[in-house]
Amino acid sequence: MTRINLLPWRDELRKQNQQEFIISIVFVAVAAIAILFGMQAYLDSLIVEQQDKKRIVNAKVAEVNLITAKIKDIETQNTILQSKRSAIQALQKSRPEIVHFIDAIARVTPEGVYLTQLKQDNARVALIGKTQSNARVSAFMRNVEANQWLVDPELNIIRGSNKNKNGKLSDFTLYAQQWKSEAEDEEL
Repeated sequence: MTRINLLPWRDELRKQNQQEFIISIVFVAVAAIAILFGMQAYLDSLIVEQQDKKRIVNAKVAEVNLITAKIKDIETQNTILQSKRSAIQALQKSRPEIVHFIDAIARVTPEGVYLTQLKQDNARVALIGKTQSNARVSAFMRNVEANQWLVDPELNIIRGSNKNKNGKLSDFTLYAQQWKSEAEDEEL
């Protein structure tokens, strides 16, 4: 039998397998690195795309906020204009009532009663004046009750104080309510 020495051939085969293994490892490593760089580039492009979308959304949100601020400003101006309009309408409606009110005060004030001050707080009217006697203040109150433009008279103070050449004058304060029409109350 012949003896064949297979060691050099095995060594060559081992070297060749080792080279193929190293080449395949290098190839796999290069492919892995290429895949990692590709994934990184893909993820970076997704991030850039999302940032662009976010910038667009932020710009739209800023635009909507600006529009909302303008709408609130317009609503505020509208509210101010509505209140001014309501005040003007109330003044327009009360214009004839004021004339009737002043006329009513002149008609219900009897002789011997002198009004020195007239104060009005909304519908409440304070009639401050001087009188020659308490009976004249009573007549004044009856006249106020009978009048349609002044209602609910309430006497607060009668004080005798000043002397005049005609005699003693007393100070008084009478409160009454100004009558308002029902149509005005409904519309306001």
